[in-house]
Amino acid sequence: MNESELCINLWYCFDKESGFVAAIAGRGYFLNGTDDKKTAMLKVLAVSDFLNAEWQPVPDRYQANLVDIPTNKTTSFSGVIHASDIDMLGMDLFEEVFKQIESVNQAYLPIKKAGTVKVPDEPLYVLTPVEYLKGLIKTITA
Repeated sequence: MNESELCINLWYCFDKESGFVAAIAGRGYFLNGTDDKKTAMLKVLAVSDFLNAEWQPVPDRYQANLVDIPTNKTTSFSGVIHASDIDMLGMDLFEEVFKQIESVNQAYLPIKKAGTVKVPDEPLYVLTPVEYLKGLIKTITA
């Protein structure tokens, strides 16, 4: 018998023209089966579930620096990252999202004495970019 595992869908919404990430989100699912089957299920769900995920701003601890070429002046912006930096930043970027997933799943835990719901240290997850362009949003899938 396969035991359910808390698996995670993660999204980041970025502006296609600038490449900057506007928001991040995630949802947890208790799934059974092999890692390949769970990953396939997450990919199917990622295409539509981003629409009802709870989106959060990029945490202020992340900054982007913009350089004005003519003046060589650098301006820093908090709560801003570039989509090209997502892989480098890793799971730390989604720390607040994981806390939100834990709180939502805790509310639905069928047996309160079963303990708290925790996102594993190394969760099985799928990361899906969501593109924003001229008022339209869509997932980008492989």
